[in-house]
Formats: sequence, C-alpha cells, structure tokens
Amino acid sequence: MRIVQKMDTTPIKKKPGVRALAKATGLSVATISRVLNNSDTVSKDTREKVQRAMALAGYRPNSAARALATNRTRVIGAVVPTISGSIFSRFLNAVEGELAMHGYALVIATSGFDLSVETKRAHELLSMGAEALILSGAQHEEGLLDFLNASNTPAICSSVSATTTGLPAIGYDNIKTACIAMDYLHGLGHSKIAIVHGPLANNDRTRLRIQGVKSFAHGHKVQLLFQETDLTVEGGTRGAARIFAQNGGETAILCLSDILALGVFFEAGRCGISIPKDVSVMGFDDLDWAAHASPSLTTIRLPTGTMGQRIAKALVDLLDNKTPVETRALDASLVVRDSTACCGSSIV
Repeated sequence: MRIVQKMDTTPIKKKPGVRALAKATGLSVATISRVLNNSDTVSKDTREKVQRAMALAGYRPNSAARALATNRTRVIGAVVPTISGSIFSRFLNAVEGELAMHGYALVIATSGFDLSVETKRAHELLSMGAEALILSGAQHEEGLLDFLNASNTPAICSSVSATTTGLPAIGYDNIKTACIAMDYLHGLGHSKIAIVHGPLANNDRTRLRIQGVKSFAHGHKVQLLFQETDLTVEGGTRGAARIFAQNGGETAILCLSDILALGVFFEAGRCGISIPKDVSVMGFDDLDWAAHASPSLTTIRLPTGTMGQRIAKALVDLLDNKTPVETRALDASLVVRDSTACCGSSIV
C-alpha cells in the first residue's frame, strides 16, 4: 500500500527559501536543491510535490545566489553570424528548447560574419556567466581559441563536421553536401552551372561548399560560373542579374543558400525567364518557404534542428556529468521539387 505524506499547506512567510520549502514538504534540503537544479535523480512525484509547494509559497529561485553557492550559472552562450535568416533561427530554437528541458538558459550574440566581433561577443557572454559557448563554423581568431583553451571553457562548433583547432564539432560535411547537389544537377544533364554564393571572407562553410563544387566539376568536366554576392534576397537578385546578362549558356543555377535562390526566383520573373523550363534553380538549407514557392524549390535539407538538439544535449552532458563531447557528422539530404528539370534549353 502506498503511503502518501500530507503536505503542510500553511502559507510560507515572506522570502521563502530552500529550508522553508523543505519544512513545508517534509523533504530534506538536499532533495529540494536537487529539484531546483533539475537533477535527473529526483522522482516525478517528488518534483511535483516541490513544485506545488513553490507555487503555494510564491517561491522564485534566486539565480544569483544559486550561482554564488554552486559556482554554476546554467547559462550557455551562442555566437552566430546573424539571426535575420530563418536557418539560424531554426537552429537556435532547437538549442534553446533542448537546454530548457535540462534547466539551462541560452544567451545569444551576433557577429555579422566578423571574426574579431565574434571574439568580442564571446568574451562578453563569458563575462555574463556563460559556462560554455556555441560557435559557428571551424574558423575563429587564434586569440579566442587560446583563451578558451587556457580558461578550460567548453565550446562546440556548429555547421561543420570537423575542425583542425581541437574544438569538437557537431554538424554536417559541407563538401559532401555540395557534391550531392552537383551530382543531382549533373545527372539531369546540366554541364554548365552557375554558382551563386555569399561572401567568402570569414565564412568557412561557404568555402567548403565551393571546394566540393569545384572537386565534383573537375572530375565530371562541368563548366562553372561563380557569382559572389551578399547573403540576402537582394544579393541573390544581383547575382542572377549578372548571370542572365552574360548569357553564357548556363542551364542550371546552384545557390549555396535558399535565401539566394529566392532572389534568383524574383530576378528570373522580372526577366521573363521560366524556371525550370529555361533554367533549373537549386538551393541549400530547405527553409520553411522552400516547399511552398512557385515553383517549389529543389534544395539540400540541412539537419539544423537535429544539430541544435545534439549540441545542446552534448553541452548539458559535459557540464552536468563530465561526459566528453565527441565530434559528430550529421547527414544532409536531397529534396527534389519542381524548380529543377532535365537539361533542355539554355538561358535566353
């Protein structure tokens, strides 16, 4: 027979603390502390009992006091190039959701694809109490890497599958994914392909994708035309305008970001160029709108959500259980839709 202990429902007086909660619930101070720290060793019934007592008392944990007592803030910092694109929003949403399940908070800073700004923002996050950092890509200033190493600050690189700096990475192989895209277009008969991409400076992910494009093209005798532009919709329109003006006979345009592909769509419409009848267009990311564009966008689906969850869980396991972070490569996939077709006529 299960014995249920009756909880003292007498309101706790002002400024309730851990000891007051322990008295109200009949539990030990250590058990209350484990509940407040989201320990996995606490049973569901015990956790709910403490939460009811907290609600009755109007108890709110003092994060500053807890940080002083435990030398833990349970805060993770993330420095990303931008949050204006939905690819980073999707990633950060997955990170935050997973961290919240384990009682951690996420603080975000942006670098604008500037490595010196990334270093500054990283130091700011650590000064605010971040226990670990999430960084984009494998390229970072040497000073930041030296500081992380000297201070023994955990950090994980996202959006890449490997680094040469000693930092672990959880992401995808950008060279491989670019080869998947090229192989698909080549299989449709396209041998003259234009590549629209964002700035190469301080963006190792773009450089790796271009490396994959060039490697595939060299082995299959594919002619390439590169157009570097801003990583925006407007940048995509400018890149497409230059391609259409040159009229070099390209039958496909591979955009190394969906946001650039959207710009290509707009410019093609203005120029009276039909997709995919006159030119096939392919993207990278599989953003939310890609399936609903007209025509729907063929693209490479990056495992952004899974990446965010894996990175968050790896940091939680490291900080809570001292489990070492292992580099992991996640699979991207080809999503075939209506914006690509077998090679027919060239751009006119």
